[in-house]
Amino acid sequence: MKKFFNSEGSERAGLRSEISEIETALLNSYESMQLVSDEGLLDFYAYMIKAYEAKHKHLLRKLKEI
Repeated sequence: MKKFFNSEGSERAGLRSEISEIETALLNSYESMQLVSDEGLLDFYAYMIKAYEAKHKHLLRKLKEI
């Protein structure tokens, strides 16, 4: 039974770490988007932001399920 809790705890820690990485990437994308004027790069950062937001939402749901 102890292994179950260790496994669950490490899974939670892994998800928290991944969420933190996504939040950092999301903030970096927002900052980078503010600095560009090229329409192609604006589209790129808008796409990346949407992707990071979707992944962030998914990881939060997974964390709540544990």
